[in-house]
Amino acid sequence: MSTHRQTIIATTSQARVPYRSASAALPYSAPVGDARVALHFVGWAALALIADLGSKQWAISALTDRTMVLSDWFSLMLVFNTGAAGGVSLGPQTWLINVVTTLATVALVASVVLPLARVDGRAALAMGLIAGGASGNLASLIGESRGVPDFLAQRVGESVLVYNVADIALWAGAAVLVPVTLGLVRAVRSERRVAARVRATA
Repeated sequence: MSTHRQTIIATTSQARVPYRSASAALPYSAPVGDARVALHFVGWAALALIADLGSKQWAISALTDRTMVLSDWFSLMLVFNTGAAGGVSLGPQTWLINVVTTLATVALVASVVLPLARVDGRAALAMGLIAGGASGNLASLIGESRGVPDFLAQRVGESVLVYNVADIALWAGAAVLVPVTLGLVRAVRSERRVAARVRATA
C-alpha cells in the first residue's frame, strides 16, 4: 500500500513537470496561490466595472443630444439597449431574464476561478474581466430605467454595431479564456495518462 502511494505521487509529479514548464514560458500563465488569484480576480473585475460605469456616465452626459463621428467606420453615439445581447428582445420578461442570467454568470465565474487558476494563472484575468463586464451591464440594467447605455458605434459592412466598455471586457475575458480552457484540457488528458500508467503497473 505504501509502495503504491509513493509510485502514484512520483509518477504524477513527473507527468506534470512538462506541462508546467511549458506554461511557465508564457506570460502570466503559471499557476499561482489562491490569495493572489483572489486579488487578481477582484482587481480586474473592479477595473472593468469602474471603467464601464464611468464611461457610461460620460456618454450619458456628453452624447445625449449629439453624435461624435471619429472616422468612416467608428463614432460615438448613445443608444439604450432594452433587449438581451445584441439588442434581441425576449418578450415582456426580457429584463428579468437578463438580470437572472447575468447574476448566474457572475456566480459561476466566481465559483470556478480558483480551480482554473490552479492550472493556469491567466484564469484570474479572464474571469475577472468577465465578472466585471457582466457586473457593469447588470448595474445598468438595475439602475438605468431607459436600458443599458451603448455608445461605441462601429460600422461592420452595411450594419452598425453599438456596444460599451462592459462588452469589451466580456469579449476580452472570453478571448483570454480560450488558451486557459485548452490548458485545462491538456492537464486533464495528462492526468488520465498518468492514471492509466499507474493502473497498468499496479
